[in-house]
Amino acid sequence: MTPFSSRLLVVGSVSHAIAILCTVFRLLYRGWTRHLWWEDAWAAFALISDVVCLVWIWTYDLIHWPVWVFSVVFTCVVWAARMSIIFSIIRVANSSGSKTHRRITYLITASFACMWAALLAQKSITCIYRCQTTTHAVAVSQLITDVLADIALVIAPLQFWKNTGLSRTGKILILSVFGASLLITVITIPHSIIFFRSATQTTLIFAQVKAALSLVICNLLVIVTLAYRVYWKETLDPDQSFASPGIFSSVIVTQFPVNTISGASCSVQEGVSQDT
Repeated sequence: MTPFSSRLLVVGSVSHAIAILCTVFRLLYRGWTRHLWWEDAWAAFALISDVVCLVWIWTYDLIHWPVWVFSVVFTCVVWAARMSIIFSIIRVANSSGSKTHRRITYLITASFACMWAALLAQKSITCIYRCQTTTHAVAVSQLITDVLADIALVIAPLQFWKNTGLSRTGKILILSVFGASLLITVITIPHSIIFFRSATQTTLIFAQVKAALSLVICNLLVIVTLAYRVYWKETLDPDQSFASPGIFSSVIVTQFPVNTISGASCSVQEGVSQDT
């Protein structure tokens, strides 16, 4: 492959830098609030893969990476980001008390894992044995799996928000965050069309943007809910548990000084003694 163009380096560097900063902020914030869960682990895995993508485009001419390396890490960024999103939905489904919701989300997760593994196997075999000679099958497989996965990420949360205690604005905002997954499909369509013809640097540019965009989207839920809480001074957090099936509840825990609690206990005891 010829040396990478300056356009590829600039687009790749800017898009990956934004994605990496968003993810680092997300992980630091979740760690600070002690809300780290499996979705954050998937986001961290996607972050590591995205860093490798960035390193790959800057060191390709020096290290002469095998082509399959980028194909693998690119796929890992996209699908690990999807795993992060679906695990966010799983946490809400677990709190909803609905077995049907849980089974649907588990089924989607299993299908994601299967599609991810199948794409990795197909891309690895294609790059190792037939790289740049036939990309038709990979392009078609990538397009189909991406469209199916992104549609699933949009449809899956819909059942959770019908009877929630969130405001109309809150519901629209949360659903819009999940709906942002369709932006990946918007990038996938031209990427797959170009990739169907041949693997070029234009294909790589689309791939870099797609990977970075996937990572940004998987962080949107955390960033948007935080921004909403700071700006509107209201809680908008899917992490909240359901008070009853299908209804969100916000639990506010207030910490009282030990002396206050002790004083209150003494006052209660004195009152009881006087009554006696």
